[in-house]
Parts: sequence; structure tokens; C-alpha cells
Amino acid sequence: MFDSNNKQLTFIIYDGITNSVFESQVLSPLLKLIEESPNIEVTLISFEKKRPSNQVLTARIPAHDRLHLVLCRRLPFFGKWSLLFAVYQLKKFLNKFPSNQIIARGPLAGYVALTALNRLANKYPERLRATSEIKFPDVTIQARGLCAQEHRYTTGSSPTLINSFIINSLKKIEFTVYRNKRTSDYPNHVTIEAVSPALREYLVETFRADPTKIIIATRDLPKTVPVLQIAQWRTEVRQELGIAQDAIVYCYSGSFKAWQCAKETIAAFAFEYTRDNKCFMLVLTQDQKPFIDELARLKIPLTNYKVMTVCPAGLYRYLAAGDYGMLLRERDIINWASRPTKMLEYQAVGLKIIHNNTIAWLAK
Repeated sequence: MFDSNNKQLTFIIYDGITNSVFESQVLSPLLKLIEESPNIEVTLISFEKKRPSNQVLTARIPAHDRLHLVLCRRLPFFGKWSLLFAVYQLKKFLNKFPSNQIIARGPLAGYVALTALNRLANKYPERLRATSEIKFPDVTIQARGLCAQEHRYTTGSSPTLINSFIINSLKKIEFTVYRNKRTSDYPNHVTIEAVSPALREYLVETFRADPTKIIIATRDLPKTVPVLQIAQWRTEVRQELGIAQDAIVYCYSGSFKAWQCAKETIAAFAFEYTRDNKCFMLVLTQDQKPFIDELARLKIPLTNYKVMTVCPAGLYRYLAAGDYGMLLRERDIINWASRPTKMLEYQAVGLKIIHNNTIAWLAK
């Protein structure tokens, strides 16, 4: 299974491989890393509520002789005690298969990783830990969002007692993982990888993170599509969808969830349509019906929009047909500190982004 001559990297996720951003934000960067580094071997450890079927596993993760998948059991979250079974599983794995480097995605995975490693470290006398006789891996904790704030946002302004408990528990875990004392306790180097300068600021101010240990993530940024390729796709897709070559095309990629301001996005396009009845709305989504219903409610003609589902591999090709990418959000810290995937996708094909100054990356 493992080649002892290769550098061993263990990548830990706690939200499962069926998460919507798994392919773009986890798998693609890992495959890119393997391609660029012939002497690295990656083990992806995923904590799952329910084991995915073999069909899902095959569809989500390609076979590769230097990419290994380990599935572990995830218990329903109810405070840090519910993470201890994950700690036990990870400690058992690392005791058998030591790593040179560990990357943990998010504070829950970070808590599991640091706790398991500290328990392993405590097995050895201090004399051994202080020498080169015992090797401990460097750890990178990927800060991709704010768990407690996201739970607060999704549960509304008046959460139940259970939700209040979960929010407070998540805050404590985030503080435990990101605070400077915890990262200094670990025998080896710990780095926090934030997705935006605004998130770095928040981690320092709220969780007492050491700013010298925080870097801004770049490996998972998509490559910019060459200009000639964009021009070719623009012509092809507009012909395919019956869009006039001189029409202004507004793109939206995402779901109809309230936090993505889908209704507000369609309303913004409807306003543009009153000023230019040649403009066109291209929606790339899994939620086709609610978008079609909303466009019909606002009396947008069928000739001025297309709502469709495309595979991830074809997303950039269709976005290239546009002029603007629409990215509206509510004013909230989770949006201000974020680096939305759709923003990166829009930028990769040169779309100008229409936004409402609620994301620091765009507003600044």
C-alpha cells in the first residue's frame, strides 16, 4: 500500500467526500500535488457518517498508485466529546503509518489531528521528543471558513438550546485549534492556511492566532484559462445556446439556497433587462426548477435566459460565454471573510464580477 521511499502526506477531511467542494478544493489540488511531486504519496482520510457506496467512491476518486483513501467513522456532532472517537481512529492509523506532513481541512479535522498527535507525542519520554530520535510531522490546518458563525447563520437569529450549545461548542473548538498556545504546544511546526486576508484578521482578533503562523492559500486557486481558449468557447457556446454574439450575458453558477441570494440575483438581472432587452441570463445549477419559476415570475422571456446543469469539467466552457459573473451576498462575517469558489471560477475565465461589497476579497 505504501512506498517507504516516498514522502508521506496525510490529508484529513471531516465533512466527507460528497461535500460539494470536494472535487475542486480537495481532490484537484491533491492530484496536482502528486503530479508535480513524483516522490510524494498521499493518504486521504475521510470521516464519514455513512460509508459511501463503491459506485460513489469510484465516481469521486480516480484510481492512482500514490493516492490512498482511508474511510473512518464520524459520529453526529455534539461537542468536542463527539470527536474523541475520530481522535482514537486517527491515532491508531498514525501509530501504524507515520507521516512526514499532515494537512487538516477545517477546525474539526484540525482538532482531531492535533489531539491525536499530542497523545502520540505523550507516549514518548521528553528526552526522546527533544531529540531527532522521534519524528513528528509538520501540520497545516486549512481555515476555509468559520464553523460556529456558519452554524449560527444557517439556524437563524433565534436558535434552539441545542443549536446554541453546538454554536458555543464550535467556538471553543475553533479557539482551541487556532490559538497560539495550542499550536505552540505541538512538538513540530504548525501552520494555519487561511483563504483570505480578512479571515486571517478574524482568526488573529477572535481566536488569538499567531499572525506569523498564518499563510494565505494559493494551491487550490484555479488556473486562468488562456484568452484564445476563452474566445473559442465564447463563440461555440453562444452558437450552441442561441445567444447573440453581441448580447451582454450575465452568469450565475450555484444553487438556489437563500444564503446565495438567488432571488436577489434574478431580481438584479430583471432590472438590467428593463434597460437592455437584448441581455441574457445564463444559470448553471443543479436547482433548475426554482430558477425557471423565478425568472417566469419576473416575466423574463424564454429567449433571454437559459437554466442548465453542466458537469464540473464543462463549467468553465459555459462560463466563458458570459460577460459578467453575479455574486451577491448578505452582509455577514462569514461572507466578508470568505473566498467563494464561484468567484474564483468567474475570475478564471475573465468575467467581471457584479457584487454588493459584502466580500472583503472583492470590496478591497
